[in-house]
Amino acid sequence: MSLAMIFNILIMACGIYMIYWAVQMKSTQKIPVMLVGKGFPIERAKDPKGFIRFTFPFTMLTGILLLAVGLIEALEVLALYPVASTLLSVFLVVVIIIYGMILMRAQRKYLVGLDK
Repeated sequence: MSLAMIFNILIMACGIYMIYWAVQMKSTQKIPVMLVGKGFPIERAKDPKGFIRFTFPFTMLTGILLLAVGLIEALEVLALYPVASTLLSVFLVVVIIIYGMILMRAQRKYLVGLDK
């Protein structure tokens, strides 16, 4: 098993994990620790329902994209097109960066109450 295959399996596992937490968050109406950090006192959040409502679609979409890209790369669908494979990897990095920015904005607005 190559290092690239292990990396793609990890990407798929992260995607599955994000999808799981998105569904868990929506069904239980509880914010998962993975979205706010271990030391944050979730019980003192200003608007936890608003945070869940805002972040659910982004978390679900990011998880689906991670799973799909990991699967495409693991199955070597784009093996004959290395440029497309590279662009897909760059796209994935951009998606993760944008998701991180959205998550930080949601934390400031809904959990801390700084951004109104």
